[in-house]
This record gives sequence, structure tokens and C-alpha cells, in this order.
Amino acid sequence: MQQKHNKSSKELIEVMELKLFERNDLLKCVNTFINVFNEEPWNDEWSAETAYRYLIDFTNTPGFIGVVAIEGEEIIGFTFGVCKRWWSGEEFFINEMCVSIKKQKSGIGSALMGFLMKKLEAAGISNITLLTDRGIPAEAFYKKIGFTEIDRLVFLNKNMK
Repeated sequence: MQQKHNKSSKELIEVMELKLFERNDLLKCVNTFINVFNEEPWNDEWSAETAYRYLIDFTNTPGFIGVVAIEGEEIIGFTFGVCKRWWSGEEFFINEMCVSIKKQKSGIGSALMGFLMKKLEAAGISNITLLTDRGIPAEAFYKKIGFTEIDRLVFLNKNMK
């Protein structure tokens, strides 16, 4: 099912399409991912090959669901995640979400999340979880749309190098 959004702007009207991810969207998602995460505030160093391998692993995971935002021929944002079983029922874990730098703060992220939430609710999934860096715009975005921190959890890492 596809959903079209008309977004008014002072200078022009843009038409954005939201739809579930299809395999032929992957290369465009790779390009968007690299263009976002190789810039501030992340400053990662993704190549086309490493980004492709990283994202395709998500698409091959059982329970995968992806949503893409398309403008013209360009994917201007996407979210990838997976439905997981939990003691209290199924939940959805967001693995990645990004919106093109030039399109951030224009409502695309909120539209992606709204579309995703409707799909999840229809499937009987009422809980969404994710991890994000503290102190960056993504944290503020997720909190603005209703996500809260879980005080009892701690995210740990061990560098093996």
C-alpha cells in the first residue's frame, strides 16, 4: 500500500510517496545512508560496499520491515527494523533511520514513523524500541514523537582491538 503526502512549502509543493521497502530500493537507500552518516554529526566513513553489506543484512533478517520516503526518483529517507518476539508480545526494533540532510526538519521523519506505526498497529505490534546517540538531533526527534528513555537499561561495548 502506498501513501502520498502533499507538503506545502512557501516556494513549491513537493509530493512525497511513502511505501514499504522493496528489494530494488536498496541501492538508493545505500546512497542516502552514505550521504547522511558520512556528514555531521556522525562523520562516519561508509563506502558503497560496506553500506550495502550493512543494510542488506537488515533486509535479510527474519521479521524485517522497511519503509521508504520517495521524492521523484530519489529515496529521501527510510527506516529499517525487525519484528522481534518478547515475553509481552511482538515488538519492533528500529535498526536504522535516516533522512537526507537537505530534507531534515521538514516532516519526513515524522511521516516515516507515522506510516510505520500504522503498519505495526495493524499487525498488532504496540511497542517500538531503538538505540541512538545521546545529544544529537536524532535523540530530540525521537523524544518529540513520544519515545522515552528506559532508565533500567545500559548499553555496553567492548572494543576487541
